[in-house]
Amino acid sequence: MSATSRLKPRPSLPARTPQAPRLLSAAVVVLLAAVILTDLFSLYAGTRAYYLLDWEGGFAYASMEDWDAADTLYRRAAMFQGQAVIVCGIVFIAWFHRMYRSAVALAPDRLRIGTGWAIGAWLFPVVNLWRPFRIALDMWGVCVPAQAQAPGQPARAAFWPVGLWWGLFTVSGAFNQYTGWMYGRAEAFPDLREATVLLLAADVLDIVAAAAAIHFAVRLTSMLRRHTS
Repeated sequence: MSATSRLKPRPSLPARTPQAPRLLSAAVVVLLAAVILTDLFSLYAGTRAYYLLDWEGGFAYASMEDWDAADTLYRRAAMFQGQAVIVCGIVFIAWFHRMYRSAVALAPDRLRIGTGWAIGAWLFPVVNLWRPFRIALDMWGVCVPAQAQAPGQPARAAFWPVGLWWGLFTVSGAFNQYTGWMYGRAEAFPDLREATVLLLAADVLDIVAAAAAIHFAVRLTSMLRRHTS
């Protein structure tokens, strides 16, 4: 073999066709639905505790055993919620990372942030308040089709599902932290009743946030599949 043939460059391999992670997408939807189910269970347990804490009526006729049972059920519901959120969060981040890798392969000139940030952005304090949203916007911009506007105006892409998902996600997370702290420090029954009302509102907000996350995940996966099919 001559020196010239040894130095001859190899032909470049064809770029890998980006693919939408269908199984991960389905897992995300199933786990978000599980989060909603635990929220519904928490709503049931919280409503039961609320009526026992009705100072003007129900609590006057409720025994301490009834309240202890209701409080135990409520705390168990919170435990189920926490477990569902942790598992769903891990799978969601894995899906988010796979989606970003596929989007980068689809438009490498438009997405210049390293794919590792699709995971790391969720883990670093302060950065996780805005970087995942920025990455989600970039992915959406690559995949979403532009919609025609009025004559003479440029076509624009609809980004509201990303903003709705992220806004509800961040507000729900902060509100859940606050209401959990309020319930944990409440000692008098009027304080427990007020904290329970806030927890019920947090459960409703969490359900809406999970539904928005399902919409975002399904839409983004569907749009990426159309680009890669």
